[in-house]
Amino acid sequence: MPMLTRRLPQFLICLSLTAAPAGAQPAEPFFFLLTAPQLTCLRDNAEAYAPPEGQTAFVTLADCQRTTAPATDTAQFTTPDISLFDSTESPDTVVALSAQDFTCLEGLEIPEGTGLLAFYPERCNVEPR
Repeated sequence: MPMLTRRLPQFLICLSLTAAPAGAQPAEPFFFLLTAPQLTCLRDNAEAYAPPEGQTAFVTLADCQRTTAPATDTAQFTTPDISLFDSTESPDTVVALSAQDFTCLEGLEIPEGTGLLAFYPERCNVEPR
């Protein structure tokens, strides 16, 4: 019996490695789909929109162009109406960003162009789509 208990952890490790479904692909990293002007607006107004540490700011991108409006008018710290989100290949209408995401944006070089950009907050990266 002692031999079985020493090998049991090895058996469980082997079993867990073979239990994964064949062909399982890791999920694609989360990103926001934006235009260069939208991303530039968020970057340029990072100080105004950034939430306190530990909170998330929900910014409606149509309001980002209104630079005269105070941040409290355009950023929410509660969950927005989910109907604002669209699943088609068009720019997102609302973004949810943390203080760290805005810090990332401040140093991010944004490619100019007319196409859509994928902003990956976790990787602090932007890529053309």
